[in-house]
Amino acid sequence: EPQTETLAETENFMAWRADEPDDETTYYLQLGRATINFFKEEWEELLDSIPELLQAKPNEEGMYAVSFDNVDVWMDDEDWTEFQQIIRELGK
Repeated sequence: EPQTETLAETENFMAWRADEPDDETTYYLQLGRATINFFKEEWEELLDSIPELLQAKPNEEGMYAVSFDNVDVWMDDEDWTEFQQIIRELGK
């Protein structure tokens, strides 16, 4: 059974890691109903991109987009504010 640890949490979003029995660590980012999993190297890339993510601007319709290895997540201003909260907490 994997050992899990919550890394950051907001009202609707959550980030956690799971240490698997085979010594692999997997990271998870739950954004509302979508959950994206990351291997260690991918997670480190996400953490490295936090400064860039915090400076993102909305498109013409006021939507923000984040892309994770062929997965695009679109957020309105309210969700984007919450996303910024969780990535700031992860960046500490």
